[in-house]
Amino acid sequence: MDVWIPRPLKTARAPSDAPSPWLSGRATRWIVLEDWLVCIDGVQYCVPAGYIFNGSSIPWWLWWLFPPSYAPAWEASCLHDWFYSHFHHRVSKVFADAAFRAVMLFHGAKPWVADAFHAAVSRFGRGGWQADAA
Repeated sequence: MDVWIPRPLKTARAPSDAPSPWLSGRATRWIVLEDWLVCIDGVQYCVPAGYIFNGSSIPWWLWWLFPPSYAPAWEASCLHDWFYSHFHHRVSKVFADAAFRAVMLFHGAKPWVADAFHAAVSRFGRGGWQADAA
């Protein structure tokens, strides 16, 4: 996949009362401060300002190696969460997971790390596709 990101993602901690029913658990939540654009294979995707995500959903016992704010996965996690929670009617899970890996590589992740993250989201990631199938 060919990835181009014209400007960095801008975030802040989300207010504790901000609704985000697509997220579960106690992870810190982040809010996108301004529309954020990602171009993948010539198609532009926009994560809108106000969207709330939680970074990488990494088991706590691996945080010493890959904290939820792991830099090469930060923007990839935002886009991936957006695809899973709000854009699953327009992209496939296979595409969302591949885009996650591609954005990590764009941000300098080592290929084996991007492959490991991709394997985890491919196998364990859940999104709107499951609700659509039910």
